[in-house]
Amino acid sequence: LKLPHVWTRGSPHPFPRAPSFLVAMVLRERSPAKAKKGKGGAGAADLIEPARTKRRSSKDANMHRNLQMRLRSLSVEDDQDFAMILGGCGGMPMATPVAKEKTVPARAADVEVESEKPKISRIKSLSTFWRLHDGLEDWGYRNFPAITDSFNVLVYSLDLAVRSVRWFQFGIVAVCLGFRLFVYAIMLLPAFLKIFFAYYHDRRIQRRVRFGPAEREYLDIYIPEEALAAQKSGQPVPVVIAVMGGAFVIGHRGYNAQLGLRLMDFGVITVGIDYRNFPRGQIPDMVEDVGRGVRWVFQNIHMYGGDPKNMMLVGQSAGAHLAAMLVLEHGLLQAMDQANGGSTGEARLPMLPRGHSGSGHDIDAWSVSDLKCFLGVSGPYDLVKLGPHLASRGLYPRIVDHLTSGDVAGCSPERLLETDDWKAHAGAVAELLPPIHLFHGYCDQAVPVWASSDFAERLREAGVENVTLDLRKGMSHTYPVIEGPMQRHDPQVELILPVLFGKGAQKRLEDSPKLPPMWPLRILNVAGYINPF
Repeated sequence: LKLPHVWTRGSPHPFPRAPSFLVAMVLRERSPAKAKKGKGGAGAADLIEPARTKRRSSKDANMHRNLQMRLRSLSVEDDQDFAMILGGCGGMPMATPVAKEKTVPARAADVEVESEKPKISRIKSLSTFWRLHDGLEDWGYRNFPAITDSFNVLVYSLDLAVRSVRWFQFGIVAVCLGFRLFVYAIMLLPAFLKIFFAYYHDRRIQRRVRFGPAEREYLDIYIPEEALAAQKSGQPVPVVIAVMGGAFVIGHRGYNAQLGLRLMDFGVITVGIDYRNFPRGQIPDMVEDVGRGVRWVFQNIHMYGGDPKNMMLVGQSAGAHLAAMLVLEHGLLQAMDQANGGSTGEARLPMLPRGHSGSGHDIDAWSVSDLKCFLGVSGPYDLVKLGPHLASRGLYPRIVDHLTSGDVAGCSPERLLETDDWKAHAGAVAELLPPIHLFHGYCDQAVPVWASSDFAERLREAGVENVTLDLRKGMSHTYPVIEGPMQRHDPQVELILPVLFGKGAQKRLEDSPKLPPMWPLRILNVAGYINPF
């Protein structure tokens, strides 16, 4: 999204929630087919509507194609498209950009027909609830952020319980797992409260920055002192884009707090990207959210003192799955573009509608080759093979069907490597992809260790050679992100710093202040043993 000055200056979240169905309605109402023809280029509806139509396809549709269409739609979003959506939905007025914008010719889609005005008015009336809701929520976040966040979590939990109770098996296994999780949370509650307090009171964190129109499209930016100096005059600092886990159901960008707080000690900016959770979104929605967030970071992070040329993508658990899906799909799109005559590494996307032209960053803001590394931590990369394991854990195995609209293979990064598109462009994609580091613990009970080892093997078989498989003994699913950092042993930081700082990383680790554990080690060890994950 090319709105750097609009969404990052002044109010941290001036962009209101625009439900996807409302966005689609606005774009359809302003379609050139229903408007007078002008001399301008293609309208927003020309660019985005094919993807919206594809999303409404039947469950038998190929999810791989669906995801490609979604990523294509992201690559042609621009300021005017969302300015139109904001105006059509009665959103808050957009701030005047600081930078000088280039002149764009008038678009045919911006010409209204008199007969269409009642329809636009109807759409505006439908958005009244959302305007009131966003106004109240914004007021709450400005004045009582912790209470507002907690209330939203409570509302979402109740909604989730009502919608998904039929998908859980309340047998002896599930009851035991639930009890262990409750005891685990109680044992670590004081440490969790410390993180909670730091997240809401550390002034170096810019929370809830809006990066797109959909629900939950917010991000947090952890800005160290070095980045503040770089904003004035100085060397830009490295950047980590973090995508949290949460079983696709209970994720929240705040889960990145431990990582973000620790990386600030080393002068690294961390951007925690949020995405829609199930059942309010399915995996294609989540990949789209992450893709839009990554695009936003590449376009805007320089204003925070970050270096777009020294950036890596980190995903944990479900976040690792979504990030891997994005990296592979985006790389494949770039390779397909090159095969169709593209002259650059940018994802120029060969299936753009007629009448739209452009190249380089006019079409997309980032390339997978711009990433220094992709670090996947404890990710489930093949949901087809994960079903039987879920059943053994007391969870309804067909929940993955609901997560993926019935196309489980189409939403699995590992299965993408078996598609005809990948086989046709495997060599070109392999040259574009960044180094891939897959980290997993042998004691992981939530996602078995074979999830990473099998994915690494399939990547190598598909021609991706720069793959590192890092399997650790004695580590559970949550150790790298919860118990380890609480003990002041952070495997993620130890893997991230060498990528961003090279040979100087070890010295930075040795010179960093030794912090005491957040909670007694004995309690942390017992909690790790009780942990059901």
